[in-house]
Amino acid sequence: MENTDIPFGHAKNGKLFLNGWGGFSDREIGEVRNDDLETSVAFFLQRYSDLQTKIDEVTKKIDETENKGSFLMKLLHLKEQLPHHDGLGDYPTLLEKLDRYESLVKDIIQKNRARNTEIKTALIAETKEAIQSINWKEGTEQLNDIKARWIKTGNAEQGKNEELDEEFWTLTKSFFDRKKNFFEDKQRLTQMRQKQYESLVSESETINQLFGKARFDRIKALREEWKNVGGVPSEIFKPLIEQFNNNLKPKHASSPKTDYSTILTSLRALKTSKDPINKKELELIRKNAFSDKSRNPAKREVLEWVQLLMEKDFINNLAARRFKDFHKLDGEKKKSIRIGIVKDLITRDKEDLKTYEENSANFSSHDGKFNKMVVNKLKNQQRKINIKEKLLEWIMDDAF
Repeated sequence: MENTDIPFGHAKNGKLFLNGWGGFSDREIGEVRNDDLETSVAFFLQRYSDLQTKIDEVTKKIDETENKGSFLMKLLHLKEQLPHHDGLGDYPTLLEKLDRYESLVKDIIQKNRARNTEIKTALIAETKEAIQSINWKEGTEQLNDIKARWIKTGNAEQGKNEELDEEFWTLTKSFFDRKKNFFEDKQRLTQMRQKQYESLVSESETINQLFGKARFDRIKALREEWKNVGGVPSEIFKPLIEQFNNNLKPKHASSPKTDYSTILTSLRALKTSKDPINKKELELIRKNAFSDKSRNPAKREVLEWVQLLMEKDFINNLAARRFKDFHKLDGEKKKSIRIGIVKDLITRDKEDLKTYEENSANFSSHDGKFNKMVVNKLKNQQRKINIKEKLLEWIMDDAF
């Protein structure tokens, strides 16, 4: 076959060639199929048209969208295809269009990065001011707001982005490190003060061994020491001050009494303990409390704590039976399972209470004995609900 001109190329010896362009030599792009030159040429013209359509679609999106910078890699990819694309058409025009849009997008990216540099520089200035706050809650809220805006801001100018990122995250880390150290120090101080209060409570338990002026002077000295210890959270302070004041009150001579203060301290320590509950020890405490006929107000609290700890052990054992891998689960999953179990038990107990209340309306007794039994039954059922609701609070507060 002789050399035959075709649109944007020529055919020779059954081969189709694209004319050289933009410094590229003539290039073979395909063959004449079935000696049908017209159909073969039409095929490669269509391939060019398809590429042109694809480029037009990309440039149209660039014109219509605000985030033009996201199309840069697409433009570069299309531009790389042109010298190797097998088609017949005006490739220099396509290249010119791609070059134009590439220049446009790069210019926009550069302007955006310059703007992002200004924004991030301003955010760093905000951060430097926020981390000076002595109000940890307020400072944390400010920094979280700044962090959200920082993350939404795109890259800064090349050569500055990494430096700005490092400065920003170093500043925020310094704040949260100081916050963490502050609360750790505060916790250590609280623990130290709690031990001082507990020591004074222990000393106050021996005050009734003194009489007259010696007793008066010792009480005065203990109160002065107590006043100088310092603040602790109310949930720690309240039971300690109650026991301390109770110990300093005059006591009538009587038989030795159970030291419920010491027992309560031991029981409270078991609230967050991960060790297994010693049921025999708890049962013994409960038995001794029931046999004690005194009206010590701490006795009721001891019984409540015993019941709470027994329920805690029951919930953990129930969870382990229902979920074979319970002990291997993370803390949040364990918490969710415990919450579900306790809520189910509360619902069941409340349904039982409702049934008891409905049934109690159908019974009466002339001598009042049966009525008293029903009332006690209702009180016991309500007490069971109260215990489980308190247990639910422990779980929600991660004190389980």
